[in-house]
Amino acid sequence: MAPHDPISDQAAVAAVVTEYFQAWFAGDGDRVRTCLHPALAKRTPREPNKSLALEEDPVENLVAETASGEGTAHRPTQEVMVLDVFRGIATAMVRSDPFVEYVHLARFGDRWLILNALYWELDGNSEETG
Repeated sequence: MAPHDPISDQAAVAAVVTEYFQAWFAGDGDRVRTCLHPALAKRTPREPNKSLALEEDPVENLVAETASGEGTAHRPTQEVMVLDVFRGIATAMVRSDPFVEYVHLARFGDRWLILNALYWELDGNSEETG
């Protein structure tokens, strides 16, 4: 397998993460699905000050919630920062209207897919994003 260009890989990772968010904002479950590995693990701490419980969103739930229009009530903007790319794995951070999210991706053939996502839902307080 030929080595991949790190600059192209960074651009491809940013494109997948941007598409994932833009599809969610648009309410397009099929587009969201194209960005995700079937074994995606998407999680957030449920009540971090009270327990170790996590809220988990499997792929099918995420696709269905997207298709129901869950993201359409939010401003469709996000800031994507690719934090690192190493060979066939990458990590990125996204700041958007409703979330701060860290995503891990892996390259499968020529496609980058999101494998893991850890997010924090914001309450609208701009000071909470930092």
